[in-house]
Amino acid sequence: MARTFSAEDEETLRQLHADGVSRNEISRQMGWGLGTISNHAQRLGLSFDRSATRAAVEARQVDLREQRQRAQQVLMDHFFHQMERARSRYLLTTFDHVGTFVAESVPEPPARETKDLTSAAVQALTAAEKLTGDNGREQAQGLLRGLGEAMTAAADAIAQDMGIDDAAEYGG
Repeated sequence: MARTFSAEDEETLRQLHADGVSRNEISRQMGWGLGTISNHAQRLGLSFDRSATRAAVEARQVDLREQRQRAQQVLMDHFFHQMERARSRYLLTTFDHVGTFVAESVPEPPARETKDLTSAAVQALTAAEKLTGDNGREQAQGLLRGLGEAMTAAADAIAQDMGIDDAAEYGG
């Protein structure tokens, strides 16, 4: 037997709509299809226009984009700071064989510190690049294209060294 949308269903629909419940959630809670809920809501003068929600979502996306840009700037500043430290004068401190404190300024950090500073800089740069979105995909495509061209050139050079004629070999 077919089920009909009752006055009680109309009241429930009105109440859920007034509470700001989404059309999909109303459909789920009431056990009616989306089309049925939409049709009865329209008949009752209820609208599921979510332009205010859409505007709020867009505003939030703008805020997040600005936050990503600020975070990216902080990471880039960190990158440049670490690279500058890796190239600047460095104060070495230690104790000599009799336990006297010794400090010496050298033109640049020792290898281990340079490596650590450079590693920190690269990590900051990598994190900053991840915030840019599709830029990484373009860079990867360019890298793969360049790698493919280099491999082709290397294969051609090897074939030439071995006296192999690619045109004859592959019908070119």
